[in-house]
Amino acid sequence: MATTISNHQLAEKEFSLIQEIAKSPARTQRDLSNSIGLSLGMTNLLIKRLARKGLIKIQQLDWNRTQYLLTLKGAMEKAKKSYHYTLYTLRIFKQIQENIALAMRREYQSGSRAFTVVAQDEIMELVRDTLQDLRLEGAHFAFVSKFTELPSDARIVLTATLETTPASKPGQRFLPLVDFENLDFRVNGA
Repeated sequence: MATTISNHQLAEKEFSLIQEIAKSPARTQRDLSNSIGLSLGMTNLLIKRLARKGLIKIQQLDWNRTQYLLTLKGAMEKAKKSYHYTLYTLRIFKQIQENIALAMRREYQSGSRAFTVVAQDEIMELVRDTLQDLRLEGAHFAFVSKFTELPSDARIVLTATLETTPASKPGQRFLPLVDFENLDFRVNGA
């Protein structure tokens, strides 16, 4: 079965390729393809496409070495995409903070005081900081990075992870705080 790449995915791969070229222009196509996780043929196609768009310049150094240089237009495109990616990331962080605050206030007002949080890396830090800022007296939090680490007595589980949520046990509820595929996701009632 042949796989196809959407225009959005193609644009992401182009951006990844531009970033890799900016890091080190003298890399081989094979090295670039391994770095961005594409086939050598797709990498070659993207390099030619970027050159046609005027984003990179291809320079033959000798018979077996090629150098790929970002043009001014390529550098501007990289900066523009980096800016938009940063805005997207900030929107996700703000969304998570709003969802945490809404979910926690609702649960806290209903009498819940024990919570387990499933998140990783920077998202975990964001969740911790947001919960601390809420100053919910008497609330207790357990933090884990995977669903397999959930304590057996976990009842209310706040999730901010790409990991697939397992089926809940009797008396257990999972409250998603973010949907990484839908930036407009809001906790029910937001």
